[in-house]
Amino acid sequence: MNRTVRDVMTPDVVSTSSETPIKDIARLMLWRDVSALPVVEGGRVVGIVSETDLVHHEEFAPERPGDEYHEPMRARLRRTLGSRGSAQRKARAENARELMTRDVVTVGPEETVVAAARVMARHDVKQLPIVDERGHLAGMLSRRDLLRVFVRPDGDIARDIGAAFAVAPAWLDPGRIRFSVDDGVVSLEGRVEQHSHCAILAQLTRGVDGVVGVHSKLTWDVDDMLPPRMPYTP
Repeated sequence: MNRTVRDVMTPDVVSTSSETPIKDIARLMLWRDVSALPVVEGGRVVGIVSETDLVHHEEFAPERPGDEYHEPMRARLRRTLGSRGSAQRKARAENARELMTRDVVTVGPEETVVAAARVMARHDVKQLPIVDERGHLAGMLSRRDLLRVFVRPDGDIARDIGAAFAVAPAWLDPGRIRFSVDDGVVSLEGRVEQHSHCAILAQLTRGVDGVVGVHSKLTWDVDDMLPPRMPYTP
C-alpha cells in the first residue's frame, strides 16, 4: 500500500531559532551532518536555512580576520554552490532570521510519499519540513529518506501486494493470480477472464511502494482488446 511521509521521515529533527548566529548554524549542520535546518519559533516553522543559503553568505561576504569556519563546511559550500538570487542580502546576514528562506514548503505527516516527492520536485527542494495540523514541526523529509521506499524488503512488498489483491474487485478474480518478488521486480502469473484485466492487475501491482518493475505472464480467456471487426459487405 502507499506509504505515508510519517513512515519514512526523520522525526528526531534538529532545528534552530531565528536569533541563532551564522557560525553556530554552520557548526550545528556539521555536527548533525544535515544540509538544512528548520527555523522554529513557538513550535512553528517560520523559515529554513540550507547549505545554499550559507553558500551565498560565504561567497559574497568580505574577508574576516579570525574566521572560524571549519574547512569541511567550506568544502561542502563549494560543492553546493547554487543560484545567486538574494545572495547579496544573505551575505550581510548575522543570524538565522536574516539568512533563512521564509517561503517554506511543508507537507503533513499523513501525506503520501509519492505526493511529497512531487512537491519536492516541483519546488526543487532537497529537504521538506513536516508539520502537523497546528503547523508545529513534526519531522524532516529528505531525498535520502525517499530512497527507503525503493529499498523495501521483498517480503514487505509481497505482503502489500497480497493486501492490495485481497481488496481488489471480485471481477478481477485476483485469487487466481500467483506472484513473486525479486529485488523489487514482481512477476505475475495466472489466467484471467479478459485481456484488459491484465493491465489493471499490473497497474495495481505498480501502485505498491517499493515495486520497481512488473513482468506479466498473465494469460486470458477472452481478448476484449482486439479492434472490432468490420462487417463484411460483398
